[in-house]
Amino acid sequence: MDHASAEQTAPRTGTELEGRRILVVGVGGIGAAVVRRLVGRGATVFGTYHSRSGPAEELGASLPEGRWAGAAGLDATDPAAVAAVAGPGGAAERAMGGMDTLVVTTGHRHGLGFFAASDPQQTAEVVATELLGPMNLVRAVLPALQESGFGRIVIVGSDSGKAGTLGDAASSAARAGVAGFVRAMARETARKDITVNVVSPGPTGTEMLAGMLADDGLAGKVMKGTVKAIPKGRTGEPEEIAEAVAYLVGPYAGFTTGQVLSVSGGLTM
Repeated sequence: MDHASAEQTAPRTGTELEGRRILVVGVGGIGAAVVRRLVGRGATVFGTYHSRSGPAEELGASLPEGRWAGAAGLDATDPAAVAAVAGPGGAAERAMGGMDTLVVTTGHRHGLGFFAASDPQQTAEVVATELLGPMNLVRAVLPALQESGFGRIVIVGSDSGKAGTLGDAASSAARAGVAGFVRAMARETARKDITVNVVSPGPTGTEMLAGMLADDGLAGKVMKGTVKAIPKGRTGEPEEIAEAVAYLVGPYAGFTTGQVLSVSGGLTM
């Protein structure tokens, strides 16, 4: 595919991702919405899950035939495991016959608590998952993208990286780190027609958010207060995050790189 020509001439028909081969890391919650949106626009997708294969299998079964290339378990904090799935000759490339786009939606599930009383081991796990994990994935896919002279990378982060979340210092730091990493990668790759961006959601209607809102402790208080502060007066929908991802990987965003796009109802404007 002549990607430069496609970016200039592709009509907005709903098939603008036809021929694209996309790895989506983390296909639960927001990740599932991302997969549906990308497949709906013509892409072929390979997904990963952390520990439970069932949701990935159900997602794949719901998609049009030929658009879902399968899924593999993946711990993004393990560079060797990442290389085996996302690197040259890895599972994603083999399943799709190549790969031109990476979307990362992984996050670490944890409760909230004040940093002075936090567990250093959990802090390390959060940073490893939410910062080092995306770094491992980008390192793995870059050689093939640079060789082909085209690529799109989107990391789904969190607006906690902009505003900081009370009781969630490690995650806020990791998400802020992702923004700096993406800007550096955008500078390194721009001449190769590779774009690297972040989609930064605010509170979004997922199972994880529902659990936090139902919490009687600090997590519930913080999330209720955060939701109340959203100027739009509601939480986001996973499909709204997916639409932002689809734009950044699509044929109309080739001049957009190194950016953090907040999809948060105005929470951090």
